[in-house]
Amino acid sequence: MSYGMYLSAEGARAQSQRLEVVSNNMANVNTVGFKPDVAIFQARYAEAIQNGDARPGMKGLADIGGGVKTIETRTSFAPGKLQRTGNDGDVAILGEGFFAVQPDEGEQPLLTRAGTFRVDQLNRLVMADSGRPVLSAGGGPILLDPTQQYAITADGYVEQEGELIPMALVKPASTDHLDKIGGNLFKSREEVFPVPAGQREVAQGFLEMSGANSTQQMLQLIETNRAFEANTQMIRHQDTATGSLIGRLLVG
Repeated sequence: MSYGMYLSAEGARAQSQRLEVVSNNMANVNTVGFKPDVAIFQARYAEAIQNGDARPGMKGLADIGGGVKTIETRTSFAPGKLQRTGNDGDVAILGEGFFAVQPDEGEQPLLTRAGTFRVDQLNRLVMADSGRPVLSAGGGPILLDPTQQYAITADGYVEQEGELIPMALVKPASTDHLDKIGGNLFKSREEVFPVPAGQREVAQGFLEMSGANSTQQMLQLIETNRAFEANTQMIRHQDTATGSLIGRLLVG
């Protein structure tokens, strides 16, 4: 493979990976509590340096650069736009933290910013889309009387018939410890901690919408597609040029 073709192939692969990330963001522009991902690029060393045959900074043919590569995908946890719904079961976190919901297995709760809740047939407060029980500060499900109205206070307590049940509002030591396991669910690799009492702040009748902006994601999608096509076009040009050169050598 010619060096130019190698660079173009690496560029096409990086853009293909970015395309997957942006496409997933586009698919979740209407997912409540969704946090978009960002593909992080880094310049590659030349092949000789990566193979240990040369050292960076030698300023020779072996150190002319190796294109780009995707080193990681990071999630942006910037707050999404708040939308008023007026529904009693919709709750938005105004500050830091996540709602804790019951996992499929294990003791570590799953975390979400999606506050679309309802009361299920077992009288539990659950996520409206997945049916996962919303946890109280004590770690158990929040049980309510479905025949009675309930309210959620500004500091995150569920109030019904004079009883106050604190919702579990938690946060990790760092969002770098969170792994996305669904459109709006996260699992922490480390222990999570309760949000301090003075920082608990929620709004009933509101939802935090997706952090993925449809216009920005569409522009990124177009940009990524064009970059991918440019790299694949360069591969075709170099393949044609290589084939032509080989043909001339054989004729000669």
